[in-house]
Amino acid sequence: MPWVLKDYKAEVLDLENPAVYRDFTRPIGAMDPKRLSDFKMRYEETPPGCDKFLYGSHFSCPGYVIGFHVRNDP
Repeated sequence: MPWVLKDYKAEVLDLENPAVYRDFTRPIGAMDPKRLSDFKMRYEETPPGCDKFLYGSHFSCPGYVIGFHVRNDP
């Protein structure tokens, strides 16, 4: 569960401890300040007339979904 947990070093996780979970008040792209800064810079530098966006891909974009289904047995 890479987008839920943030503690990957502990040998035993205490799931009652809120410190093992990521901050759900922020999107996954904003978890790291450097990464968020890069996304914002790309957004601001998008040329006029082009669609502006922060994140360039998503786990459910059509290409990933099709590729996943091609590899699965019916």
